Amino acid sequence: MRIKDIGCRLDMKLKMMINGTSDVFRLSRLYNIIIGLFIKRDNDTGNYYFEAFITKVNMDSFAINLIESYSPIVTENYYLISRPVINRKILDLIVELWNVPSLQFSEITVENGRMILRIRLNSLYKKNLSLILNKYLEIPYFIDDIALTKSEDVVFLMDKKNKRTPMSIIQYSVPISTHNVDYPTEILMKYDALAEVVENPYDKSNFHILIFSQHELEERDDFISLSKSDMIYQTESTNALLNMIKDRANDRGIYRANIIIKYMNGRLYSSSVISSHRLNEYLQIIFSCSKEKYGKNIIDINICTDFDSTIYGNL
Repeated sequence: MRIKDIGCRLDMKLKMMINGTSDVFRLSRLYNIIIGLFIKRDNDTGNYYFEAFITKVNMDSFAINLIESYSPIVTENYYLISRPVINRKILDLIVELWNVPSLQFSEITVENGRMILRIRLNSLYKKNLSLILNKYLEIPYFIDDIALTKSEDVVFLMDKKNKRTPMSIIQYSVPISTHNVDYPTEILMKYDALAEVVENPYDKSNFHILIFSQHELEERDDFISLSKSDMIYQTESTNALLNMIKDRANDRGIYRANIIIKYMNGRLYSSSVISSHRLNEYLQIIFSCSKEKYGKNIIDINICTDFDSTIYGNL
């Protein structure tokens, strides 16, 4: 299978705009800044906070002065500020959405003073989603706008995102010997299926795997069918090196869209789309994790290029 073969199996998409009073929301509204947002938990206090990543592109001098008043972490390409989650309802909503089968979060952003949640899911679970949304729509001044529509395929959506902000494709591979071959991996090897990593937006250590197949597969206790007609399955699997790369990238706030895993010729391939501004930083993480884990580089970079829909669809 190739990424284009996933098509519209996640055939519904949701765009939701949420009001908030955090400094991050006000900063976005005042200076028309698009802010990438990660939700993280303080292990000492148990409190949640926003990590806001602000790209240094066409930045207004007044905005820079305000950002610097928050004592940000400053890098070559972005500012990072951390602010507490004031409105607990935002977290409660995301926790409930995470439990909807097949649901996949895209990048969370703040735009024009509102948090934007973009979500894809299979239409079999539209009712599960609607029950949650109806409850939160009753809360005054919380959800500002919402649109639930048919979704285009994933290649189209990534191309659309690339037109908003420059994106890059990266595909790297590791030897299958780094992996304890489990049932999901056997499926990838035997049936040429694809796996998509679905991360929990408020707990990045928690994730599951969607399997897209062109064959009906045997279910097991930890390998369940979400849609027999679309041949989507949900399971769990882990790889120490890939997990290390995932965790380090999340620690640095590097969002990877559509992390797709496939097997080919004795290697596991990981493909994703990331902001071009963060590409070099991500490559450094990939190689440093390999050296730390194995004392040498065992990772091959197979593709590293500006986003191209044809290249991406054929991965």
